[in-house]
Amino acid sequence: MAEQTKYLIIGGGPASAWATRSIRNVDGTGRIMLVTREPHPPYDRPPLSKQLLLDDAFTPQDAYSWPEDFAASSGVDLVTGTAARTLRRTDHCVVLEDGRTIQYEKLLLATGSSPRKLNTPGFDRKNIFTLRTLDDALALRTALSGARKVVLVGCGTIGMEVAAVCLQKGLDVTLLDIADRPWARMASPATGHALRKYFEDRGARFLLRTSARVFEGEEAVTAVHTEQGERIPADVVVVGIGVFLNTELARNAGLPLSENGAVHVNSLLRTLDPRIWAAGDIAYFEDLALNKRWNAEHHLNAKWQGAAAGATMAGTDTVYDRVPYFFSDLLDLHMILRGDPEGGTSARVFGDQEAMEFVELYADTSGRIRMGLAMSHSEERLDAL
Repeated sequence: MAEQTKYLIIGGGPASAWATRSIRNVDGTGRIMLVTREPHPPYDRPPLSKQLLLDDAFTPQDAYSWPEDFAASSGVDLVTGTAARTLRRTDHCVVLEDGRTIQYEKLLLATGSSPRKLNTPGFDRKNIFTLRTLDDALALRTALSGARKVVLVGCGTIGMEVAAVCLQKGLDVTLLDIADRPWARMASPATGHALRKYFEDRGARFLLRTSARVFEGEEAVTAVHTEQGERIPADVVVVGIGVFLNTELARNAGLPLSENGAVHVNSLLRTLDPRIWAAGDIAYFEDLALNKRWNAEHHLNAKWQGAAAGATMAGTDTVYDRVPYFFSDLLDLHMILRGDPEGGTSARVFGDQEAMEFVELYADTSGRIRMGLAMSHSEERLDAL
């Protein structure tokens, strides 16, 4: 027999955490069940590539999105360590991997994304990591404690943040990417090259326009061989080459998806099914601020969308209209990005890019400003922008 719940939330990230808060703020008594495949309550991901790796005193609990007693004190049924296997829209049920069937009145899908992996020979060697979960980060921290040489495959957000931590730990750092600069997908060539120089001046080595051909090692990785024929000794390898969306549940249930596999939702984050919402990485939403449809893969988007979806599910319709906001911390640098990370075709810098104290505005072909990116050594200065 199916268990009954008014609100069912699938996923263990910030979208789920903030949806739960919003629901409980509006509806103080309706049953809420949150299901996550991980053994932890919902947690924030930004610390995983920064504070947790850098500071051995940083505990899993420090990353949790809730106070430890939140679920119990708020009457939330938290189900950890099992995933949702099947969504049956006809009878409003989700079947879990542990065999339980949960019947919902309202459902939020916040299943996030998973890191892409390489088909490169030797990828299964020990001490080769992708970084997405709290347990990934804890395992990587342990490996880094005994490492001297680290190779990062990918110079996007994760690769650069982990490289920054490794430099702060005094490790030998080499970064590989098929692009000609770091942050190739999110920043101008000038900013990417300035960031590269900033890291090189602090000891990092970049091998660009190349990729890993084979990972050497019997059990654990000992070296990376590049497509250009270079052998790079490595005690630890971290691969950060993007993600794929965890939307199998939605796809198999017949919910409409975008070309890249995100779940179509309206401005209230509701899917085609009036009982089902989606938030976070997987939501292909109607962005009223940018006048476009897309999915945004960043912490604040997930947090804000979860809060909006939860309020709407509980009866307080909340249109999602936040201007996208991204952030990163690298060594002693802080970066914020506001607007459309895909919208600019030309860029103009204001300030001193070499000193990493600047604002860069990106315009489309009509000259309209679509995005702003700012970098500074002062977090307070960025907060004032």
